[in-house]
Amino acid sequence: MDAAAARSHPQPALLVETYRKARPQAPDGELRSAIMGDALFGAGSRRLADAHAGSAAATYRYSFSWRSNALGGELGATHAVELPFVFDVTHLPRLRGPQALLDPDEPPSDLAARMHAAWVAFATAGHPGWDRYDTRRRATMCIGDDWSVVDNPRGEELQAWP
Repeated sequence: MDAAAARSHPQPALLVETYRKARPQAPDGELRSAIMGDALFGAGSRRLADAHAGSAAATYRYSFSWRSNALGGELGATHAVELPFVFDVTHLPRLRGPQALLDPDEPPSDLAARMHAAWVAFATAGHPGWDRYDTRRRATMCIGDDWSVVDNPRGEELQAWP
């Protein structure tokens, strides 16, 4: 492997050490899931946001952390679980139930309305209602039961990826 290829691939031992440091009590399966999730989505999303922000374009980033209890709680805050909230359709019966995307319990009462409003504001006015993302701060709206802007969330973990 040449030097450029070596720089573009993370070192497995470094990744495991970095993630273990951030999650000292996590079982091995949870650690593996976190690493694989970032391999598939997290690291690439951060690189994309950095590149977009570096072009001087208005960039906004969010992390959706509300956890669905569907599939016996195994689904969690998986990729795309925010979409029923974005489109404010959490009330649809086909989305609710133990084998559906959303669990049978009611999600937080204002989460869908607030998420939908943020997306409509972004689509119509170009601003979702939180701080812009840049490569210095990496301001990210963390969306769950509560909403808060966090600078560079999980920075050490995502920095471990080239």
